[in-house]
Amino acid sequence: MLAFIFDPHPESAEEISKVVTSIGMETRKLKSLAELTTSLLQEVPRLIICEAVISGYDDFIILEHIKSDSRLKNIPVIIATGQVTREIIIKARKLGANGFINKPFDKINLIKQIKQALNIHDLAPAKKSTPATAVRTSSNKSKLGLKVINEERLKSQIMQKIEEIPSLPAIVYKVMELVNSEKSNAGDFEKIVVQDQALAARMLRMANSAFYSLSRKVSTISDAVVYLGHNTIRSLVLGASTSALFKRALPAYGYQREGLWLHANIVASLSREIATAARLTPEEIENCYVAGLLHDIGKLVLGPFAQKEAERFSEMIANGQEITEIERELLGFNHADIGRILLDRWKLPKNLVETVQLHHQPENSTFAPRETLAVSLADTISNQFGFALERDRSETYPESFVKRMQRLGLDPEWPAQEEEKINKIAEDVVAMLDLI
Repeated sequence: MLAFIFDPHPESAEEISKVVTSIGMETRKLKSLAELTTSLLQEVPRLIICEAVISGYDDFIILEHIKSDSRLKNIPVIIATGQVTREIIIKARKLGANGFINKPFDKINLIKQIKQALNIHDLAPAKKSTPATAVRTSSNKSKLGLKVINEERLKSQIMQKIEEIPSLPAIVYKVMELVNSEKSNAGDFEKIVVQDQALAARMLRMANSAFYSLSRKVSTISDAVVYLGHNTIRSLVLGASTSALFKRALPAYGYQREGLWLHANIVASLSREIATAARLTPEEIENCYVAGLLHDIGKLVLGPFAQKEAERFSEMIANGQEITEIERELLGFNHADIGRILLDRWKLPKNLVETVQLHHQPENSTFAPRETLAVSLADTISNQFGFALERDRSETYPESFVKRMQRLGLDPEWPAQEEEKINKIAEDVVAMLDLI
């Protein structure tokens, strides 16, 4: 008897496999959803043990696929999860799960779950389908057809692309620790930042630019900390550290080289301005800047895949479709989804993760609603003013814009009233970026 084991974590998959083989079953370990769907077309296993939650996908997606396919629905499925709650069990049972194991799992309980699952049906070995028969059956009856397989392969490739994005430099995390420490002082920041002389030089050039409008020139990181404050220094470190990452051409999105970097910095600066106008706290204001800087980072991952669909992208944008809807339709993810995954991977604070994830849907924010609104509005204003390269300046704002401005306590006419200041912010950002 053959068991498919789907677990993105190799160590966990290996542990489960050892237990399953110890009771006389063969196993096949599968690492991606694309690999699983392809294997199911070629062979029908006697049992499937799979992870409940896969990053970037709906919960229980594997269970739904299997139980909605007449050819596969009788395969017992045991769900593995780090949290077995009453709600998870009820949902999984409704979808057809045959058992549960909680990670880290108990060997005896896993064997018990396997025996119970296999006793649901007779123990006759499952018939193997030849690839040709399986493909033919799938094309007629199964939802796991060629289109779905291609979609899942694309998703798998995108998830692999995420792994290629480098983690933030260690210096960023050290600075964030200092920001969160009540005992830190300017000298502490200096000691950390000067370890990277190139970074320190970029930070000082940024700090002395017209963008920050300091009353005197600063020549040391300590001076910059004193004049700008801890939270602003965090923003400077993050901006200086990620500049190389953002400086890529993304033609499908309409960005030439450094176009996305320019847009990110303008949105960050507008987010800070909007948050200030809305009287958010100093910490929230700087959080808005950081989230604004990172809000479109998901496009770095999706860019190469979007380029393969460049013609359809252009047509759909011209027809007025939202960029997030286009991404999800053509690629299976949108850039906000990918941004959340990346920031989670970088272990950034929850408020930043949520703001990046929901900057197109700020009404859904529960943890940092005001920060998310500020970044969302800044992104909209940047687009409307033509600072983003995706489209020309528009004469009208989206219907949601007025309500979002009002929710933040701002006059919907604020952009028109502050047009000169907004343009000056963009000019100062361009001048600052020329220095780094």
